[in-house]
Amino acid sequence: MIIIKDSMVIIHLAKLSILEKSCKCFEKVMIPELVHKEIIKEKDRTEITIINELIKNNEITIKKINDQNLIKKANQFNIQKGEAEVVGLYWQEKANLIATDDDNVRKKKIMLNIKIIGTPAIILGLYQKKIIDKNKTEQCISELKKIGWFANTVLDKIQMEVEK
Repeated sequence: MIIIKDSMVIIHLAKLSILEKSCKCFEKVMIPELVHKEIIKEKDRTEITIINELIKNNEITIKKINDQNLIKKANQFNIQKGEAEVVGLYWQEKANLIATDDDNVRKKKIMLNIKIIGTPAIILGLYQKKIIDKNKTEQCISELKKIGWFANTVLDKIQMEVEK
């Protein structure tokens, strides 16, 4: 299974100390060049170190988009920059999933004919596969609430799944 991850998902998972575990769930994890450039601009050096180590160990592959028309196609849906490259790389590599927390891309998934997963769903998947335990899952949900990027209803729903 091939997954293309955007910078926000990579950064969130690195902040939660579960990026490496999330990479092991997929046959190939790829990011486009622009996403890598966005990541290395991040202020938190610890996260960049983790991410660069995974790139060095080939657990995350930086991939070039060969056909710029794929990016232009994404741009026609008002998807720009790193997200446009993520969508373009998904099409180019015939990937199985895009990991994105970008609302614009998420809302257009049907028009773009793409399959999406976000950080909260990745956390839940890691828990369900017993890759992370209940305590780590709850810690991740708590951290995401502090980050404030996600609706509490989404995070509460995942919390309820964990409580079952």
